[in-house]
Amino acid sequence: MGEIKKMNATPLYLQLKNKIQKEIRSGMLKPGDKIPSEAQMQKEYNVSRVTIRNALSELEVEGYIMKVQGKGSFVAHSDMLRLPIGVTSFTEDAKMQGVKLTSQVIRAGLEPIKSEIDKEFFGLDGTGEVIVIKRVRCADGIPIVIEENHLSPKLRGLEKEELTGSLYDILINKYHMLPVNKGRRSIKISFAAEEIAEYLQLSVGTPVIESEMCVFDMNGEPAHTVKDIVRGDTERFLKWYV
Repeated sequence: MGEIKKMNATPLYLQLKNKIQKEIRSGMLKPGDKIPSEAQMQKEYNVSRVTIRNALSELEVEGYIMKVQGKGSFVAHSDMLRLPIGVTSFTEDAKMQGVKLTSQVIRAGLEPIKSEIDKEFFGLDGTGEVIVIKRVRCADGIPIVIEENHLSPKLRGLEKEELTGSLYDILINKYHMLPVNKGRRSIKISFAAEEIAEYLQLSVGTPVIESEMCVFDMNGEPAHTVKDIVRGDTERFLKWYV
């Protein structure tokens, strides 16, 4: 299956999960094939059984494998290769709900790296840069979220793309990057300051939901970090984020 890199910033269970997932997607592992046992993987990769179980558990939830009592885990039978359910884009969510989506780009460009999360996630020091894409996303004309994505400077030129549509479509079709796995995430409730209130057309002090998340691609490599500030007064759309 390949090497598990213990010095990699990507969690060990996620590296293992992505390796199995990639072999299923590529056809190396076919429907009905038996996945190596926990003992075999533990010996091959020198990782704990907890790491292996976490990887297999997520693969099972996402429909890639099935567990058979007393026999082990097998590649699930499926008519199609599915995107894992853990990550969907705002555009996908809107389409599924039959909602008309529009976006306003606030800023897009290379900026000095500031947050410790970005430094650790992208493996950059304090003098590096990230691509920042900040937008207001609207559903049926209602401003729903202020979305700020930070991406690797290796994707230079992305900031010049047409960014009023789906960022994931651009990453997939032009940069061949498939963001599929959620990493570290934090959520908190705060109150809209003047700038946030203006962008979301709220009264100052209205509760909002702030979330930060790291997203990996299908190879377990860093895709992007994202900070969302979501209006908390519209239950119809709030459920997309919590």
